[in-house]
Amino acid sequence: MASEDLAIQFEDVPLEEARRMGRGPRMDPALYQALKSKIQALDGAAARLTLPEDTSLTTMKNRLLRVAADVDVPLTVRRVPGGLLFWRSTAEDIAQASEVAGRLQATRKARHEPPAAPQRRRRKA
Repeated sequence: MASEDLAIQFEDVPLEEARRMGRGPRMDPALYQALKSKIQALDGAAARLTLPEDTSLTTMKNRLLRVAADVDVPLTVRRVPGGLLFWRSTAEDIAQASEVAGRLQATRKARHEPPAAPQRRRRKA
């Protein structure tokens, strides 16, 4: 049997670089920089972001919130026709979000609790 040359090649890669490569870029670096600079520049005004048709509103909202968390800026994001509207959160926005989250958690908790067992009535003698 003739010795076949395998087309498989191996290359050693440092572990830290391999970890970064495995996850892949979650967001285009140019988009990240643009969002970061816009979020940091927000001062008393809102910004409207018009999205291309192939971009999901939910995906872009999550990207905005991720960048805002990275730069430690509280951000409020609202859906508007054709895109998103976002601004630096005020104390009122944060209080409203906390209130709504509390109500949603209470409702979710009530739905997942098992129903109380029916009580048996005693016969009168």
